[in-house]
Amino acid sequence: MGGRYTARNTCAVRDKHLLNIYVRYNITPLHSVLIQTSTPTSMKWSYNNIWAKTPLNLINARWETISIKPSSKLVKRCLIIADGWFEWLRTNNSEQPYFFHMNDELFFFAGIYTKYDGVEGCSTITREATLLLSKDHHRMPAIIAVYDSDSWLAGEDVFDSKLSENINCHPFSTIVSSLGNNDKTWVKSLPPNS
Repeated sequence: MGGRYTARNTCAVRDKHLLNIYVRYNITPLHSVLIQTSTPTSMKWSYNNIWAKTPLNLINARWETISIKPSSKLVKRCLIIADGWFEWLRTNNSEQPYFFHMNDELFFFAGIYTKYDGVEGCSTITREATLLLSKDHHRMPAIIAVYDSDSWLAGEDVFDSKLSENINCHPFSTIVSSLGNNDKTWVKSLPPNS
């Protein structure tokens, strides 16, 4: 996962989680993000193992390795609330952003969180991309269906590949590469390198 995602559908967040949030078109690492544990809450998108001597500030964790590491026993599970994410595809000497989404539909990224130096932080869990999405990027966030959210939080591994079949993808303006850009006018389909 390329380190950026969106939370644009504020109406769905309000209806489902009874929260009023600001529209966010370019969520970046180290910022406060909306997650679901037993209740919705906010925490920093930056994960650090409790044994780390200095902050690692990890934003992604590979499912294939975290599920076998002893340190994974020290983490808690969460759901990261989103409605789209960005990946950068390397072609020749340039990088083309792509936007992945299910129109305005909310979904969850599987996540983990822990407390480090008194601050709670989270990380998205990634997995190998489905066949449909692998042509654009070899990794993708592990997506949890709404009906599986309680099972994930309870410790079951419930990655729903069928949900991934509903994801749309299109080239996106390189304007997303700038951390400060957070404007609805550019969250639309754009030709490459526009």
